[in-house]
Amino acid sequence: MRVMLFMMFCLACTEARSESLFTFSNTPGQHAVGVRVVKQYDRTRTFTPQQGMLASLFSRQESRGRPMQTVIWYPAEKGGQGVRYDDYLQLVGWETDPERSPKEQARTVDAWLQMVTDGKRKQQVESERRRRMWAVRDAVPKAGRYPVVIYAPSINNTTFENADIAEFLASHGYIVIAAPTIGETGRWIKKDLEHAELQVADIRFLIDHARTLPQADMTRVAVAGFSWGGLSNVLAAAKDERIKALVCMDGAVRYFNSIVTQAKYAVPEKLRTPLLFLAQTPASMENNIRYKEDMSGSFMSRMSNADVYLLTMYPMDHVHFGSAYIRLDDPAEYKEYTPEEVSFAYSLGARYILNFLNGYLKNDASGLAYLANRPVANGAAPHSMKMEYMPRKGKR
Repeated sequence: MRVMLFMMFCLACTEARSESLFTFSNTPGQHAVGVRVVKQYDRTRTFTPQQGMLASLFSRQESRGRPMQTVIWYPAEKGGQGVRYDDYLQLVGWETDPERSPKEQARTVDAWLQMVTDGKRKQQVESERRRRMWAVRDAVPKAGRYPVVIYAPSINNTTFENADIAEFLASHGYIVIAAPTIGETGRWIKKDLEHAELQVADIRFLIDHARTLPQADMTRVAVAGFSWGGLSNVLAAAKDERIKALVCMDGAVRYFNSIVTQAKYAVPEKLRTPLLFLAQTPASMENNIRYKEDMSGSFMSRMSNADVYLLTMYPMDHVHFGSAYIRLDDPAEYKEYTPEEVSFAYSLGARYILNFLNGYLKNDASGLAYLANRPVANGAAPHSMKMEYMPRKGKR
């Protein structure tokens, strides 16, 4: 009987592990991690939801300004139990209306999960919702001053799409601040310069908010962005000298040249902000044509006055640069690389981000040495990654 129970227990554990496609293989740094959610508004801007004329006259959002759902991860004192992943999912549904009722919000979370999974893989979703994270809600902040990383999500997306990297950086002594990507009059944005500049203004608002945090060292600020956020953060750096380093996770600055060139203020030769670009496995010319990617120019290749690192990660498709999507992905989508290989590549990418930020925000020589290594020396499988370094002009 005991043998049978033990076998059933082992089988249950195996099934629980197999439900998740994502494993973050990095260990925490020296700090515990706290997470705090702030409901606030940018009162310098308006936000008028698309609705009837009478309703818009009495809009809560219009009178209060642009809603800015703000999530902050930070070094914390030890103690407490980490949030469940479901606590992050509960951020879905009130990005444009902080006063939305819990019942409305719950419906929106369910609809969002239905959309991203096509209503399938319920066991996988429920398993992810129960998983514990590193961050403790509203933990006591650790004394000290820490560099700030603003995180800019992909198009129309959430604050927590890369919660794993945010927690990882916070455990190594960074404050990470994120807000969702929202439009001018609703939840959704369009792929044009006007909407990119909405996110640019959001980034600058979050930098201003960081100034109110006693832990924040405002002399050391970076902006990381995934996809669309990896275009907006470059535009933000062209406008804001407070930004000292950039991380693009398969950033759209590489794929939307026509939008970038419309921003006349974003002159690559004038940008002095060091950049780490993590790139997906290269697409075929045919796919680039099919999806109408505008790769007629390269902003990065013209950044002659900034250090640029380009890490090509062959196990990674574009969507894999958001851990939220790996967690909820369809196992059938994995062909050339396994979920374990993709998770490991994601985890290694997080270590590259940490060492890049350590090198450029903390003047850590070992961080720069890490970037100079061949990827296999940093733990990558042979032929799975390639690093290209384009030093700033005059630097050898």
